[in-house]
Amino acid sequence: MKRIRISSIFAIFAAALVMGAGAQQRIVLGGKAANMLADAVYLFPGVGSRIVAYASGDQGLGLFLSAIDPTFKSKTSFDKSAGAETFAAFKPDLVILKSMMKGQLQAPLTAMSIRQLYLNLETPEQYYEDIGALGKVLGEEKRAADVVSWFADHETKIVARTLKLSAAQKPNVLLMQLSSSGESVWQVPPDSWMQTIMTERAGGKAVWKGANPGSGWATVSVEQIAAWNPDIVCVIDYRGDSSAAAQAFKKDSRLSSLKAIKTNAVFGFPQDFYSWDQPDTRWILGLTWLAKTAQPSLFKDISVAATTEEFFKYMYGFDDAKYRSLILSRLHGDVGESF
Repeated sequence: MKRIRISSIFAIFAAALVMGAGAQQRIVLGGKAANMLADAVYLFPGVGSRIVAYASGDQGLGLFLSAIDPTFKSKTSFDKSAGAETFAAFKPDLVILKSMMKGQLQAPLTAMSIRQLYLNLETPEQYYEDIGALGKVLGEEKRAADVVSWFADHETKIVARTLKLSAAQKPNVLLMQLSSSGESVWQVPPDSWMQTIMTERAGGKAVWKGANPGSGWATVSVEQIAAWNPDIVCVIDYRGDSSAAAQAFKKDSRLSSLKAIKTNAVFGFPQDFYSWDQPDTRWILGLTWLAKTAQPSLFKDISVAATTEEFFKYMYGFDDAKYRSLILSRLHGDVGESF
């Protein structure tokens, strides 16, 4: 597995961005999916003190930033659709954005001589690359290498086994989110998204693959779900308890003949502040849970509970008390083992 390479996006800005180790920067996190940016930036201890403003990223279950930054209340939040003038008002040394914002903000921010770093953070490979880029910018290259190694080691432990599976050994998995447009409206992700990648690397067959050629979630009909007839269904709810959403799915009389319902294999995707299915730093937890769910006999030696505890302690410096009060207390979804 290729772990780190300097991205073309980073290379464009490298000369302007790299500052001395420990340099005090005024950092602003903005644009869409700023919560995922924050979770990546806060992998580096002490960097939180440099962040002066952020675009709010509460998906409905709380803001993780409030749990990991003791100076959270002193920071300014602003709308994720804010323009370049809003960023300039904070007098930033560095603005960090998702790459999807480049077309909208690069030109005006550059015209104002504001340094920018654009991160993809959409696939495991991009995470390895972008964490390396962050480490360079923040003067934390060793921490970046250690973080990437932790993620890659955990991913490799899973993928090394699932790569050996034949097609017949892989269950048909359907991963869907409960749409915000109403009850019993289900959507599937595009082929290129983290949800599809994780399902396949965890040893499942993503039955929806090829059904969504768009760039966002696509609504699927009950008839299509019945035609796929998955062995396992994983239900996501970004705004509420995914276990409740899974229960609602199981009670839909139109789907009572599904294999997954008959075998009680409908699960709410784990979540704490954020769901573990998306390209947040929690993707490694989602991959671990999916592997245990899709291939339980193959991963008897891997514990979701132990991996989760290790993740929050190593990545964010939680002690036992903080882990119990901030994560275990709000853990939802069908985690499949005792936490």
